[in-house]
Amino acid sequence: MSTPFKAQTFVVVGGGMIGLSVALGLRLQGHRVYLIERSGRPEYTESPELRVSALAHHSRALLRELGVWQRLPQQRLGPYTGMQVWDHDSFGHIEFSAAEAGADDLGAIVENKVLEQTLWDVATEQGVQIIADDEVVEHTTNALQVTVKLRSNQQLQADYLIAADGNRSPTRERAKLPLSFWDYEQTGIVAVIKTEKPHDGVARQVFLPTGPIAWLPLNDSHLVSLVWSADEDKAQQLQALDDQIFINQLQAASDQCLGKLELASARAGFPLRMQYAQRWLDDRLILIGDAAHSIHPLAGQGANLGFGDVVDLLPVFASNANHRELRAWERKRKAAAVTMISAMEAFKRGFGTANPLAKLVRGIGFKAANSIQPLKRQLIKAALGE
Repeated sequence: MSTPFKAQTFVVVGGGMIGLSVALGLRLQGHRVYLIERSGRPEYTESPELRVSALAHHSRALLRELGVWQRLPQQRLGPYTGMQVWDHDSFGHIEFSAAEAGADDLGAIVENKVLEQTLWDVATEQGVQIIADDEVVEHTTNALQVTVKLRSNQQLQADYLIAADGNRSPTRERAKLPLSFWDYEQTGIVAVIKTEKPHDGVARQVFLPTGPIAWLPLNDSHLVSLVWSADEDKAQQLQALDDQIFINQLQAASDQCLGKLELASARAGFPLRMQYAQRWLDDRLILIGDAAHSIHPLAGQGANLGFGDVVDLLPVFASNANHRELRAWERKRKAAAVTMISAMEAFKRGFGTANPLAKLVRGIGFKAANSIQPLKRQLIKAALGE
């Protein structure tokens, strides 16, 4: 005889896209959910936002189930139907399309704040109790419950505490959970770029010895989101340049793939670092998203890895979860994170040299991947997040 479903109480820390998604998903299952966010409601403007995510099919499927994808403004979504990747100053090149995978597209570029604002609004409508402009200053966990104290002196008791508060997670730090990490010694420079040629819904990436550059298509056919990952010395030089000289260097690296380029926004930079929490469970504390793992953005899979945590966690709490099921979830998601971290490191090391022999080997590898169909299909699956 099955045990009747018992609603539980959750405190989710972090109002980014991953925290809001898990809070909304748990609420739709019938649980009581508090979400603590140190800032207020995310708000986007008419101008394209600098930070974007390339969402794979499984991430969009989750958002659709949560009733969020349907609410996103279509004019702020950039579905892409093709990808082009090449090695600078080399014959190495590969391209593939959604048609080769029998899909309508390979993914969609979404501005983070646009998604977060929509998630926030839907979560509020569905009864997630959002406590904004506040933060957790203390928490205790044991085998039976969680107690959380906020800066406002409010105190909450819950069955589980879920930390989705970013790669510098204060919740993880307070719990003293061990962390493996290494600094990529690179900075990600982001901006919105206006292009002379239409991007045609194609995501493009070129590998330079100092780091990869990605042009991600936005809804406007002449606007792309730039993510230039550069070694720290190179990044400092780039950030010190005036706008026109910066564009000239970007133009040279682009191999004229999009014609003449112009800056359509300010530039911003953020440090790149790999992190991996060795434990994602501590009594009734659960780490997800960047609080548990963060990776290099060169394949655009960081957000998808976090959404994968949510996709696999929600079924655990759809019934009366036990610790064994949570441990199984932890093992599965750790394996996914390690696989992605290893792949990103291999890409970074493999392309981070201008050695002629290495460039020759990369060129041969690209040519083989572009012409050997079983291998190409595997790459398309990876692009789809499968």
